[in-house]
Amino acid sequence: MELTEPMKSEPAKRRRRASTGKSGLTAGLKGVVKHWQLTLLLLPVLIAILVFCYFPMLWLVIAFKDYNIGKGIWGSPWVGWKHFHMFFTYPDFLRLIRNTLVISLLNLAFGFPAAILFALLLNEIRHSIFKRTVQTLTYLPYFIPWTIMAGFISLLFSIDGLINGLLEDMGLRTHNFLTNNTNFIELVIGSGIWKGMGWSSIIYLAAIAGVNPQLYEAALIDGASRFQRIKSITVPAIMPVIGITFILQVGGLMSANFDQLFNLYNTQVYKVADVIDTYVVRMGVSQLQYSITTAMGLFKGVVGFVLIMLSNWVIRLTSDGENSLW
Repeated sequence: MELTEPMKSEPAKRRRRASTGKSGLTAGLKGVVKHWQLTLLLLPVLIAILVFCYFPMLWLVIAFKDYNIGKGIWGSPWVGWKHFHMFFTYPDFLRLIRNTLVISLLNLAFGFPAAILFALLLNEIRHSIFKRTVQTLTYLPYFIPWTIMAGFISLLFSIDGLINGLLEDMGLRTHNFLTNNTNFIELVIGSGIWKGMGWSSIIYLAAIAGVNPQLYEAALIDGASRFQRIKSITVPAIMPVIGITFILQVGGLMSANFDQLFNLYNTQVYKVADVIDTYVVRMGVSQLQYSITTAMGLFKGVVGFVLIMLSNWVIRLTSDGENSLW
């Protein structure tokens, strides 16, 4: 029986893929050697990443031990999955997961498109001085740390703050923004968008700047309106950037904005604002429960890795592999 054409060509395809992979690796190594000056400039960054991001992973073994400061990491007894079982059976486990996902998903649902929309609107401003002024004013909040920002928000939204004072002067009902569960979540999402929207829009503005101006000129000659030019030219042009940033955002769903929540929340809103990161700090720093908090951090990292893989797979399917990370 003769082999069909697809069956005959399959080994050849595998050989071509293998040779392409080898040639790509060889070309990459040659490029590193050829441009050794650039490689040397990159070396400090690589060392910093290894030292501060990967080397500390050796201490994840604490999650599988009953860590004792006196005995050290390697002298502490091995307990296997004990701390993971404790975390999964913890009475507030579901509450912590729910709060983390709710806050992260709300940030993704409102904060992610807000930066894209702001970049599109900013790109349509033709008055250069006004455009630069708006950019500067929207970038500034990003550089203010949450410790200062939380104090500013407290002054504005506390029960005797400026906002409630204005509501009272207008004869309207005041609100306990910082102690009411619903109002607090709204405040967290709103302040997060306000602080990060301008800075997050930079990457989209950079992508928009790379769009060929002739496409806009051709569309204008064809009679396309401004909205049609945005819809048919600008948005498709920045879709690869949107896809990559979306994948990274989804990968961080298990990491709600710790700095923001830790500086803003209080015991009265623990029901909706206590997330995995804030609980880890309380247990790890206050109660010295290093093993279980390390287990929680490892669990969060594994879930984040799975989310990145899944989101990248979905983006590959929906965009024919054009807008994914790999």
